[in-house]
Amino acid sequence: MGRAPSGRAIRCKSSLRCGLSAAIPHARKFCIQKIKIMSTRTADYTIQGFIYQFIVTFHKLLVSVNDEEITVEGIIEDIDITTPTGQEAIQCKYHESKQKFTLSTIYKPVLQMLCHYKKNPTANIKYRLHAHFPNETVGSNKVLTKEELDSILESKAVDLKTYITELSGFKGGNEFLKRFTIEFGASLADTEKTVIVCLSSEGFTTEDVTEIFYPNAIHTIAELSIQHEENKRKIKKTAFLNELRKKKKTAISRWTKELQSYEKLLTQRRKQLYNILQENTRKRAIVLDTHYLSGSEDKIPMLMKEYIDKYNNKIRLHQCPVFSLICNEGTLNKIWAALNTKKMRVERGIVAGVFDINHFLREPMKSFKDGGNVEFNMKLCNHDNDFETVLTKEDFDDLLLISDKKFPFEEQVTCNIEKIKTSEFNEIRYLLSLTKTI
Repeated sequence: MGRAPSGRAIRCKSSLRCGLSAAIPHARKFCIQKIKIMSTRTADYTIQGFIYQFIVTFHKLLVSVNDEEITVEGIIEDIDITTPTGQEAIQCKYHESKQKFTLSTIYKPVLQMLCHYKKNPTANIKYRLHAHFPNETVGSNKVLTKEELDSILESKAVDLKTYITELSGFKGGNEFLKRFTIEFGASLADTEKTVIVCLSSEGFTTEDVTEIFYPNAIHTIAELSIQHEENKRKIKKTAFLNELRKKKKTAISRWTKELQSYEKLLTQRRKQLYNILQENTRKRAIVLDTHYLSGSEDKIPMLMKEYIDKYNNKIRLHQCPVFSLICNEGTLNKIWAALNTKKMRVERGIVAGVFDINHFLREPMKSFKDGGNVEFNMKLCNHDNDFETVLTKEDFDDLLLISDKKFPFEEQVTCNIEKIKTSEFNEIRYLLSLTKTI
């Protein structure tokens, strides 16, 4: 937990963090996985807490000065900001459902900070709790009294027992209170608006800020938060914004899905993809992660058919696409069989029971008589077994990746890569312009 007293730390915590320390990056991964089995309402509040954290983090970055170094999910707290004068450790709690602040809602973050202070009493650290309560005045502060701190330390709550036991006999509470302040922050929606204004003032056009740069920034911060190596979670304002300016594709992910303008983001991303997809002669591979699309195997063949019907129906112009499926061979064969029942002509590349790359990549025979006919209109391969070979032999213009994975080849190929990080089929179909509405 200890750090050299040369930085400022910010920690953002939702009220439902599964009881895990956010200072441990892999703990957040566990929390994210646990969201999947929570009730819808609980999951909504949990994800809101995460999103609020990332938005507040980005705001702190935008208002930072002298290119201070920020570590997302730092050693002390969620974010460390290095300054010449010391450290400021901040946690965030989002309580949209609680109208009024009560002491009991902050027991845990106060105890966590106090435990850190006990171990680092000489470090130059200021502790801040950034909390949103609907009826509290935005921008106002509250200082805890000694009586309130004693009340927290006397709690009998089971989930606080470890912290209270660790603090047994500790006499440094008064000094801690001199360093601790509660800051009442704006709602998620209002904080989002503030960040967009701040980002616009950095030279980004307002329209692009809303539809491209802001969602990309939140997505990037969220992805940084789960990196294991601390040096990979370090950012500075100037470098971060310079990289942000290079991103011209709207990020669609589990994080941007929770932003206020998600439907607008889908529309913007659809336009970006359409500009690529409408070009007739491009060679494309579509990577479909059936694990990411789990529970929807019956929808995958229909999605593939709809894609072929739209983007491989002009036999003189269109290039036969490659579909690379991330799944076992049994699942691939089921999808292949389903495609066959839908009258799709599939080239699997199997010769005498073995995948033959030359046979797989050959051009289909075409007849232009009587309206035209083609030998096959899609190529299908097993991603884990075959795709690496395919990439070494074929020069694609576009790779469409429907998955939330980071693939090694993304850093190796020179072709255009389009990632679709949503497992909702209606959204995928909308993004690919296979349907006009979500």
